Amino acid sequence: MVAFDSFELPGHRLTLGRGWVARLHPTDRGALLRMQNPRQPAIDVEIVLTAAGPVVRATAAALEITATAEIVARCERFQVDARESFSVQAGALANTARTGGVAIRANDDVAVNGEQVLLNCERDPPLPSWLPQREAG
Repeated sequence: MVAFDSFELPGHRLTLGRGWVARLHPTDRGALLRMQNPRQPAIDVEIVLTAAGPVVRATAAALEITATAEIVARCERFQVDARESFSVQAGALANTARTGGVAIRANDDVAVNGEQVLLNCERDPPLPSWLPQREAG
């Protein structure tokens, strides 16, 4: 995110009322829309034009997305970096992770499938290669 520390920046200015001012600033590789109020954190929406395509960055005290039907994210990689907790709720499923623990709550069966599912234990260390291996089955 481009750092603009001064409230009085050059750019196109629009007074919004209740102390809020919006400014559109050109940057080296795009543009920054900043909404500011001297008594509130700033809201920034930045568009950066990169060789791989445009990147949109938003910074605010909080970000909420509401849709009446659905929200779809299509990408190669999806990353969430939550410093304190992460929660997903869908119908009868609730999954919450906090520093030090994970809680899964469901109103029906919970199925855990994996090559190895470890519950309250550590993975056994691998056997040395010279030791005869057990036959599967």
